[in-house]
Amino acid sequence: MPFRDIQGQAAAVEQLKRAWQNHRLPHALLFTGPDGVGKRTVALALAQALNCKSPSLDDACGECLACRKTAQGIHPDVRVLEPDGAHIKIEQIRETLQHDAVLKPMEGERKVYILDPADSLTLGAANSLLKILEEPPSAVMLVLVTAQPFALLDTIRSRCREIRFFPLTAQRLAPWLRMRLGVDEAAAQALARLSGGRPAEALRLSEPERRELRNTILAWAQNVGPQSWSEWARTLGEYQDDLTDVFDILLSWYRDLLLAVNRGPQTLWMNVDHAEAVKQALVRETPETLLDKCRALLAARDQLSRNANVQLVLEVLGMTMTQAVGAAVPRR
Repeated sequence: MPFRDIQGQAAAVEQLKRAWQNHRLPHALLFTGPDGVGKRTVALALAQALNCKSPSLDDACGECLACRKTAQGIHPDVRVLEPDGAHIKIEQIRETLQHDAVLKPMEGERKVYILDPADSLTLGAANSLLKILEEPPSAVMLVLVTAQPFALLDTIRSRCREIRFFPLTAQRLAPWLRMRLGVDEAAAQALARLSGGRPAEALRLSEPERRELRNTILAWAQNVGPQSWSEWARTLGEYQDDLTDVFDILLSWYRDLLLAVNRGPQTLWMNVDHAEAVKQALVRETPETLLDKCRALLAARDQLSRNANVQLVLEVLGMTMTQAVGAAVPRR
C-alpha cells in the first residue's frame, strides 16, 4: 500500500518521505519497534515509492503495474528475505543478495531487499551481509526489520540509518479496526488494547479461532471455583499450542479485575467488551488474591519460555491458583 494508506507511524513515514524527496535516502535502513506495528508494511510502501512509474510528489500512485506487483509480492526488484527455519542463513544472503544485488534492476529504479526479522541472521549470514553494507551497489536499498535491534552486530547497526516505530494508541487504532473489521466500539477498543497498539496483532486476535479461544478462556475464568484450577491444569494439554495466548488472556482478565478492585478507571481496562463480567467477578476477589494470581501466571509463563516441563508447570500453577482462590474472602 502507498504511504497515505498506512495507519499511524506518521513520524517514521514523514522521515522517509522527506529523505526520498530530497534524494537523501541511505543505502541501508534499520526499522526498529515492536512486532506488528507496521514495519514491513512501511518497507513495502517505500519500495513502491522507489519503483512507481507515476509517483506523486511524496508518494507512490498505488495503481501502476509496478505498484500492483509490489503489493502482490511479485515485483522482480523487490525481495523479502525471511528465515529458512529459525534463521536467515548465509546461503540466502549469498544467493539473494551477493549474486543478485550486483545486477541492474530488471524493471524498476531500485532493487529493494527487506530482511524480516533481521535479528534472525546467523553469524555467517550477518558477516556476509556486512560485506554488502560496506560496499553497496548504487541501485540497492536494504531495509532491515527487527524488534530486537541489539541482537544485531554493532557493525551492521552502525551502517544503517535507524527509523523507529511505536505502538498506536487505542484511540487511534480502534476506529481503524471498526472500519476494517466491521465490529462495534467495545470490540474494537478491546482488540486495540489487547494487541498493545499493534495493528497486525489486533488483526490476528480478531481471527475466528482466536476469538473463540478468548471467549472460552474468559468464560471459564468468570466461573472458576476452588477446585477448578487443579482440573484445568490437568486438561490444559488441549491448548498446548496456544499456551502463550491462554496466559495472555488470563493475565488481561486478572489485570482488569485488579484495576477494578482498586477503582482504576475503566478507560484502562483491556477487556472492555466484558465490562459487566469484570464487575460481577469482583465479589469473589481481593487485591491480595488477584496479585497472587498474576504473580503465579507470570512465573508459569516465564518457566514455560525456558522450556520447563509443561505438565509440571501447569500442575504447580493449578495448586497455587487454588490456594489463592481458597484464600479469597467474598466482598460485599
